[in-house]
Amino acid sequence: MRCARSRSRPTSRSALCMSRRRNLRRRDEMRTHSCILLFMLVTSAWVSAGAQTPASPEVAPAPVFEPPDTRPGRSTRLPRAWDGQPPLVPHSLRGLIPITATTNACVRCHGRVGATSGPPPAPPSHFIDLREAPGVARPQVAGARWNCTACHVPQTMAPPLVGTTFDGTARRPGR
Repeated sequence: MRCARSRSRPTSRSALCMSRRRNLRRRDEMRTHSCILLFMLVTSAWVSAGAQTPASPEVAPAPVFEPPDTRPGRSTRLPRAWDGQPPLVPHSLRGLIPITATTNACVRCHGRVGATSGPPPAPPSHFIDLREAPGVARPQVAGARWNCTACHVPQTMAPPLVGTTFDGTARRPGR
């Protein structure tokens, strides 16, 4: 490549050659950066295309241990492991979940206030909305307590998955 003198302004021949070389170097750097960016975009698109979509919250994952397939009222309740533990569900949840914003099969049996026979009712604390109206009992289960399976899980006689030194015999003060 031959460097020629510009007619618009007088400059030395070596200055023009250096300017053109600098421009060529910048163009090469831009191509390199563009290629790297394109490679990164294609790679990220390829990786994200193969990513699994998360499960819908309304579809329960398969349990690690299969709870006994018993109907409500047909099995005995296991004792609680510690004071204040939410009771375990002594029956199968098949047909009772998913719990959605509009449907909750648990409250059909356990949503009665002050029941003395039949399935154990939800405690009075489940009918008090601590955010909106603390201390006021409502006729239906409070919204924060609506998703029963957030605290109550089906009981199963599964061995512990990890070792533990937890001792649930300690009592809370005042109990």
